[in-house]
Amino acid sequence: DSLLVAKAEVFVDIILEDVDDNPPVFMEETYASTLSEASVIGTSFVQVSATDADAGMNSIISYKLVENDSRHSDYFYIDGTDGIIWTARPLDYENIQQYNLLVRATDSGIPPQTSDITVTVDITDVNDNPPLFSQMLYDAKISELSICGHFVTCVKAFDANSSDVNKLEYSILSGNQHSNFVINSKTGVISISNLRRPILKPFYNLSISVSDGVFRSSAQVHIAVVGANLYRPVFNQNEYEVELAENSPLHTLVTEITATDEDSGTYGQITYHIVNDFAKDRFYTTETGQIFTLEKLDRENPNEKVITISLMAKDGGGKVAFCSINVILTDVNDNVPQFRATDYKVSVVSDVPRGTSVMKIMASDADEGTNADITYSIEADSESVEENLEIDRFSGVITTKESLIGLEDEIYTFFVKARDGGPPRKESAVSVFIKILPPEVPLPKFSEPFYTLAISEEIPIGTEIDVIRAESTQPLEYTLVKGNTAESNRDEFFVIDKQNG
Repeated sequence: DSLLVAKAEVFVDIILEDVDDNPPVFMEETYASTLSEASVIGTSFVQVSATDADAGMNSIISYKLVENDSRHSDYFYIDGTDGIIWTARPLDYENIQQYNLLVRATDSGIPPQTSDITVTVDITDVNDNPPLFSQMLYDAKISELSICGHFVTCVKAFDANSSDVNKLEYSILSGNQHSNFVINSKTGVISISNLRRPILKPFYNLSISVSDGVFRSSAQVHIAVVGANLYRPVFNQNEYEVELAENSPLHTLVTEITATDEDSGTYGQITYHIVNDFAKDRFYTTETGQIFTLEKLDRENPNEKVITISLMAKDGGGKVAFCSINVILTDVNDNVPQFRATDYKVSVVSDVPRGTSVMKIMASDADEGTNADITYSIEADSESVEENLEIDRFSGVITTKESLIGLEDEIYTFFVKARDGGPPRKESAVSVFIKILPPEVPLPKFSEPFYTLAISEEIPIGTEIDVIRAESTQPLEYTLVKGNTAESNRDEFFVIDKQNG
């Protein structure tokens, strides 16, 4: 009741059940070990160990190797209980020098927790491979006049064991009864020894050995002694000159140049080679010294007017001789005359006297000789043109034949044809427009009908060449008409002052 207070005490035991809230923790941050490649299957070399702060089943840990792209785990296995790692396959240093294993520790909780760690395994090399020659048979030739120290050949061996590469030693086992040859024990170079006999046999068969200190391999060296190369090739001339028509088809025979060699056998056999790159791109030569075209050649190309071929004759012993062949391209009429302008326009007053020069038509031909000789003629549908105008067939100057009075405001339109000398003769035509004006119309008149100037190719830009003068009652403006060819200022190398000429 409210007047009496009663109480009692009791002890209560609270048992906490473990929850798997801790992952395994490895005892080391990393693990590393070293193994010999000679280790047998089942060799243990490292033990990984992890702890778990949980209790009961949550603290029981198992281990396994995790596979990765390198497949290194295939060479080992791990005891899932105690973490000891063993070899599962034979190891080979020559294939893999280091393994990186991923070990995973897993506790027994639900769900289980895991931790991973890398184990690095370095493999050490042992001498388990013999040295091997790069080839089992070496062939060499030497001259009967070879002196002491003359190089014969070089034998080479390799060893899969990297630690043995610098330990290789070469020696001659047999076939060197009179000590005519010696081998460098480190480099494998075979040369004529200081004990060389005055007369050598035609053939030697040496047995060569290489050793790494444990294993040994052998190879054969066949040495043929040949006659001496006493003479070099000789051309009849140092320089030759031949002509070749431009545009000749591919594989056209240009010439045949031969050299002689007084040696016999291999040393007297001569091969021919074009040595300069420019000629190599355009010609080729046979073993007999015949030279053929490799492409069509163009005389109008400045680089191909005269092509120099540097020809080398080489005998079987390596001795050489040289000569030069100048191939001169002869012209073929493969270019048409080309006018300096795309068309010609001029005005003339009607009261000019007969024989007055109206204008000059100019054309050029990239060919040479007769092929470049140009003659001019007028081609017109109107009889009036031929009655009143004529052209000098060689100079291209158009002059008046009759008085032009009464023809005011007429425009003569016709063609001038330029024809080369061929054969075959090639021609081209250009349009000409001549307007006839009344006498009272003022026309500018140049002080000279034609101007001829000569300048140096090294003249600085901006240099004044000449002054062109014209007379007129009206203000004048001078211009250079852009031509149709490089020679007629197509590329505008020259300019004229508009005001003063």
